[in-house]
Amino acid sequence: MILDYENNIRKEIEQTTPLISDELSIEKLTEEYQSNKEYLKSIENISKKYKTYKKVRRDGNCFYRSFIYRLFEHTCIKNDKNLFEKINNKIKESKNLTEKNGYEWAVVQDFYDIFLKEFTECFNCLSSGIIPRDYLDKLFSDKDKGNYLIYFIRFCIAAYLKENKDNYKSYIEEDFDLWIRKEVEAIDHVADQVQIMACVNYFDVGVKIEYLNKFKNEVVKLPEDKPDDEFFIYLLFSPGHYDILYP
Repeated sequence: MILDYENNIRKEIEQTTPLISDELSIEKLTEEYQSNKEYLKSIENISKKYKTYKKVRRDGNCFYRSFIYRLFEHTCIKNDKNLFEKINNKIKESKNLTEKNGYEWAVVQDFYDIFLKEFTECFNCLSSGIIPRDYLDKLFSDKDKGNYLIYFIRFCIAAYLKENKDNYKSYIEEDFDLWIRKEVEAIDHVADQVQIMACVNYFDVGVKIEYLNKFKNEVVKLPEDKPDDEFFIYLLFSPGHYDILYP
């Protein structure tokens, strides 16, 4: 009965919410929380730093989808060659990383191929005569391709965590490898701080998270020493969920 209930909720979410919404004014966030007035002061502080946001589907993959989307969007819209080359190198390094840490390449390769192909096409949008926003909208409305992109990131993070187990095992209260299978490799499982730290460290892309709290908001910058003038992915955390913020 519980499983049926969860499946019905999941189907309802899929039918009523896009994977990633259009860009929305921060004022919409205020409207959304009118019935939870204790959050309005926090939203007021956030609105001083950000103009818009995009809602991401609540399906357990919101951090990963947000992270991937902003990598693609920035690369596609800004045609950022430095970021493209850095992420492209990380993608190619993942073959050795995953194989070295117990993942058969035959399992990872399909996800790798899709990620590399789409990321390359993303960067080449303008030179190929493709409208970047059209490319992004088409790619990120495709659930199957989206899951392939997310699986690839999950495998990279899982392998990176295994490679650097000594740096992360103290944060995990259960068997480390079992935790990775349950909480990192499995689709639809939310990313907590350990997964986010690993993602930031492996891909060398900064993340700033605005925590929507009662009466005030907390900001977490990862890594703390990354210069503010470099590219960051800005996220809004509300209880159990991440959305994308735009300054």
